[in-house]
Amino acid sequence: ARMERAVFDHDGTLDKFLGDGLMATFGTPEPGPQDASNALACAQTMIAAMDVWNRERQAMGAEVIRISIGLHYGGVVLGDIGSDRRLEFAVLGDAVNVASRLEGLTRRLDVRVAVSDDLIERARGEAAEEATGETDELLAKLTSAGPQDLRGRDEPIVVWAR
Repeated sequence: ARMERAVFDHDGTLDKFLGDGLMATFGTPEPGPQDASNALACAQTMIAAMDVWNRERQAMGAEVIRISIGLHYGGVVLGDIGSDRRLEFAVLGDAVNVASRLEGLTRRLDVRVAVSDDLIERARGEAAEEATGETDELLAKLTSAGPQDLRGRDEPIVVWAR
């Protein structure tokens, strides 16, 4: 519920719950002028919400829960996928796969968020158009993790992390 709230508070769409995680998209079904910035802000809110919850859990003697977030920017295919017997509204494409691989990369890099350079570049463009400077603050919290190999990709992609 905490993560779901973060998605909706930043104009995201909750695509699905996946085991102990979720997949969210920004700019679906209609692209907006701040989709990359909204995704970054959502990740920041998720981290903060998890930090609060982990403090509550520790006070009760429970284990800390690790959060892992992968963010990528790119085109997707959106629509009904399936057959007459099983139909699902889904988001598919390379951008979805890369975001998933970035989420997995967080463990190897020992970070909570891994962000593609594509999303960073888009967010920088959005920041140039916004008046608040909020996106610049979010970008300043990320550090370069350099080029990273991702399963299913021929070339490494530049990753930023927090």
